Amino acid sequence: MRSAIAIFLLTAGAVCLAAQSPATQPGTTSQAPGTPAGDKATPAAAGTQPVFTSDGGFSFSYPADWEVVDMKPMMPVQRLKAEQEAKSDLERKGADCVEVQLTIRHGDPKSVILIMYLDYKCIGVELKPSDLGGTGVGIAQGLTKSFIVKEPKYGAYSLGKHAFWIERADGSPVDHPESEYKLETACTLLTKGLTCWLAMAASPDAITSFEASNVSLEGDSPVALVPASAFAISK
Repeated sequence: MRSAIAIFLLTAGAVCLAAQSPATQPGTTSQAPGTPAGDKATPAAAGTQPVFTSDGGFSFSYPADWEVVDMKPMMPVQRLKAEQEAKSDLERKGADCVEVQLTIRHGDPKSVILIMYLDYKCIGVELKPSDLGGTGVGIAQGLTKSFIVKEPKYGAYSLGKHAFWIERADGSPVDHPESEYKLETACTLLTKGLTCWLAMAASPDAITSFEASNVSLEGDSPVALVPASAFAISK
């Protein structure tokens, strides 16, 4: 579990910060740039939302006016940093296995949503349900690399047979402390791997878009990613 936390910590903050930069170019192909082969961002037909489909066993529908960001150019640098900071062969292996499968952004200042995925087969370790909370906390802490995080709150909920851990917090970019964001991290364990959705929302509409976006997990019917009851039982 510690290795999985460390892997995500070494990538989450830097990826979030880079995705906010106007210099990052949006992707233009039907496959989401920077995602592994087989993971697809399908263009939306008129009046519908685009859908990202992962080989990890899930899909995610997102608003059509959010742009897909090409994170592929920066990932080799982040993987190298992760390998250099790794304390074991397992962590170095994890640096090669962690995937930023989808990054989208919207508005000015930029709101960002990204999906991070860790494939069990790649890393050779399968996380257990008892690992979910501790791993989720570690992943959320990755945001402290680029945000001043305040007043975190924790929750737990289920979508079908899948248990979720979630953190919600206020935050300000380290280089722009006058700006206010809502930060959310939601994680679950699927059959093939660990999946986390992270949101850095600069507006109420952006956090609503994140929470209301539909996910389908391993063949289940699509449902909103974050239900209203997510924080009914806080930890």
